[in-house]
Amino acid sequence: MSPRLLPVTITARLGTVLVLGLLAVLVPLLPLPPQSAMPAVTAVPAAVAAPDPAAEPAPAPAERKRCVGRVALTFDDGPSPRVTPGLVRELQRLHVPATFFMVGRNVAAHPETARLVQRAGLTVGNHTWSHADLRTLSGPQVRRELARTRQALVRAGVRPSRLARPPYGALDSEARRALRREGLVPVLWTIDSRDWADGSTRVIARRILRALRPGDNVVLQHDGVARSPLSVAAVAEVVTKARRRGYCFTGLDGSGDVRH
Repeated sequence: MSPRLLPVTITARLGTVLVLGLLAVLVPLLPLPPQSAMPAVTAVPAAVAAPDPAAEPAPAPAERKRCVGRVALTFDDGPSPRVTPGLVRELQRLHVPATFFMVGRNVAAHPETARLVQRAGLTVGNHTWSHADLRTLSGPQVRRELARTRQALVRAGVRPSRLARPPYGALDSEARRALRREGLVPVLWTIDSRDWADGSTRVIARRILRALRPGDNVVLQHDGVARSPLSVAAVAEVVTKARRRGYCFTGLDGSGDVRH
């Protein structure tokens, strides 16, 4: 190296060392960037990481205001593995309670479907073992029809309510006494959708909607007959349009009355 370049080289190296040393002192003293400019933090506190799975769903808007009238949906003749599960999902989606009056022999054939209704928090009632006209039976026969159905429900893992619906709405004094002795409350209806007889989904929905009146309404539909898919498909229209008119959907209490 040329002797004339030596002082310049040494000076340059000394300058570099001084700059690096100065940066080492100053950098820790510089302010941090604003939080918005920092990368997102991936860890989330456990308290806000996920919604509580046990939290109740928000009530439907129509149930938050004053009701023109109340509507209790009821479904007879199930459970049906082809129809009932889809109906349960639809009721849950719409936040609508309902009562299912089950036929004992169908419960015995499809206990898992009966349990599905129970697990969804819906009410289960007794609709006799064989769907017989109770007026044609003796008191002991009526009690046997009801008791066999209750036993089938319990074996299926279902806690039945005290509510019972006589097939065809047919009751006489002897059948009423038999129901009382079994500790059951008979429940009829105020609106018959006639879904079992005829009508498209739109016609069934229109029948129900036209029959609604201020006060209490108990609607009869079926989830266990041949035409049940048409009736179940009408539920969303009935609920949506009735709510727009100011009706609220509710269940039945232990006395068979529309719950307020």
